[in-house]
Amino acid sequence: MSLVALASLTVLLMSAAPASPPAMPPSPRQIASAADRYLTARTELGGFSGAVLIARHGQVLFRKGFGWADIERRVRFSPETPHEVASVSKMFTAMAALELQEAGKLTLDQPICNLLEECPNAWRAVTVSQLIHHTSGIPDYEERLGLGSAPYLEFMGRAQATADLIENARRDTLEFEPGSQFHYSNTGYLVLARIIERIAGRPFADHVRQTLLEPAGMRSSGAVSQWTPGRDLAVGYTRGDVGWDTLLSGIPLERSGVVRVPRLPLAGTAGDGFLFSTVDDLLRWSRIMAGDDSARTDPVVSRSLATAAWTAGLGGYGAGWFVDEKFGRRRLSHTGFLPGHATNLVVFPDDGVTIVLCSNFDRIRIDRITRDLSAIALGQPCDLPVRGHVAKLAAGQLERLEGKYQMSDGAILTVRNEPDHLTAEWPKQFVAGLIPLSPTEFFMPMTEGRVTFDRIGATGAGRLNLRYSGVDHIGIRAPD
Repeated sequence: MSLVALASLTVLLMSAAPASPPAMPPSPRQIASAADRYLTARTELGGFSGAVLIARHGQVLFRKGFGWADIERRVRFSPETPHEVASVSKMFTAMAALELQEAGKLTLDQPICNLLEECPNAWRAVTVSQLIHHTSGIPDYEERLGLGSAPYLEFMGRAQATADLIENARRDTLEFEPGSQFHYSNTGYLVLARIIERIAGRPFADHVRQTLLEPAGMRSSGAVSQWTPGRDLAVGYTRGDVGWDTLLSGIPLERSGVVRVPRLPLAGTAGDGFLFSTVDDLLRWSRIMAGDDSARTDPVVSRSLATAAWTAGLGGYGAGWFVDEKFGRRRLSHTGFLPGHATNLVVFPDDGVTIVLCSNFDRIRIDRITRDLSAIALGQPCDLPVRGHVAKLAAGQLERLEGKYQMSDGAILTVRNEPDHLTAEWPKQFVAGLIPLSPTEFFMPMTEGRVTFDRIGATGAGRLNLRYSGVDHIGIRAPD
């Protein structure tokens, strides 16, 4: 098995991490220093390009760009760089619908066929609320096309793609009875934008700009379809597999074989992912959602609508936001992916913490990076990315590390030689491949952690340390 294939071993079970104990909030200087070290290391390894902002109670603690917004033109990525935010747009589409409901122009339980000129019989039972909360049963076009695939790029590269997607959806069958299940559907948000446009009586992108973006002071945000050249949008990049030695030893992104991704001509009614924005503007939006403008006589978002947007329904989805917990804290978030682009907006409302990440490299480990930046902001354990070189080990060197190791919780972690590589299995948590960095140290791609063996004797290793997410998990060799 190749090392690339090894890293793709299927996770069998991944249990939820226990809530972390309360920690003293780190100081602004500690957060800024740790975030800078972490993202610099990611960038040096060729695993990040973009901008990150961390704020607490509206105070910006860290704000910095890394890498290139345009490699060919040697334009650096800065916090001011506009960037396509993809599905983060959904929180604006959903809020536009909620505000029309608040104004009495629609009701959330209203059948969408009452609001559309052409509506298939299959949609008769679908409501506006079900479009917002991904419970309509309308199939997701990205699943059908395969996000980032050649068919996807060919189809989405056409100017009429959005209109064709809606027309195709009209001829399709629903995946389930409306309201009975959660299934994320970009197509549903295309339909929702069409409804908003029809009720508002003006182009969807204009409506969002005039009712949400401009009142929020988001002057560097807008619809990609309405982009006016002058300050270029970040160029998106992607890359094929380059091998673990390159990924672990580090190579600048611009010299790692990245290719430029063509910009898609997203229509102004693409309510699933139509916006460009900056880290500063997305912070402004998060603070409005948190109530920073609630003292105004005409707040951009009323408290009742913000509460509705941040209230989870099926699948833990509110109105344009995922609602869950991390580190024992309530978390609101949404990621966005387009070929060449990745974005994440994360809010821990009880801590007043906002994290904004915009990257123009679509192969980044966005969930891991966001998790680690959240840990830094909240004073939780976190490690720098693993760095090293892939080692070539003989069969005997692998065999002596095989065995069962009893962990501190009593569980048995089993290390196996497959026989050309090692795997580690922790019952009810994971099965993962291990990449050798030395005869006693291995990289675990699944957790981006390290496994270190010591107390090596005639019968093999006597102990291992599985370290990931800043925590050591010690295992003692169990008798055969």
